[in-house]
Amino acid sequence: MDAKHWGRRVDPHFGYLRTEFGCEIVDWSDENWWETSVTYQNSTTAIKIACSEEFDRLETDIIRLVEGARPPTVVFVSETPKLHKFGLGNLLMIRAPELWSELKEQKGQSDTAIATQLQSQAKALREFGSDILRGDFSSFDEMEARVRAIARDIEGVTLWSPDRGHSSVVADAVAKFRAAYPTVPIATGTYQPPARRTLWERVRSMLRLIAGEVD
Repeated sequence: MDAKHWGRRVDPHFGYLRTEFGCEIVDWSDENWWETSVTYQNSTTAIKIACSEEFDRLETDIIRLVEGARPPTVVFVSETPKLHKFGLGNLLMIRAPELWSELKEQKGQSDTAIATQLQSQAKALREFGSDILRGDFSSFDEMEARVRAIARDIEGVTLWSPDRGHSSVVADAVAKFRAAYPTVPIATGTYQPPARRTLWERVRSMLRLIAGEVD
């Protein structure tokens, strides 16, 4: 989806960010295959509204500016001293859990589904996030605690290598990862590559392809 087109779909619902909270649209993005987004921003807070191909739904992020700028994207929570970006769902979990139970079931990218999600999330942000839009981030500590608790259980990396791989190469990769991310758990695993096909098997596949057969 074209980013400018997405912005025109979003603004009728989130335009109050401009008229009531001093925001401007500072970014339109369709560079990544997994989402198209538009970002509103004032002097303290940014709101990113994305149509996510990856999750087949609308994603609204609430961002605390750091020295007037949006912070970089977090890779590992445990490696990040302070979190400044949370999904709208994190806020609703602590302020309106019943509403979040309803909103998280809204998915899809049809015109009707997107319109429903835009309306619902814009209304929820306005009702439960007005203090954040005005620069009061007192709720961020509770959201951060929740996110960190979840990350402790699920965050980690598994490094896979072929069973005929060199152990020294694997050990070197693990050492480099641990040097960069010392608190992130890392595991290793091996897999068996498919057997190399003989010349006759490759020729037979080519002949079947020429004949219009599926190998």
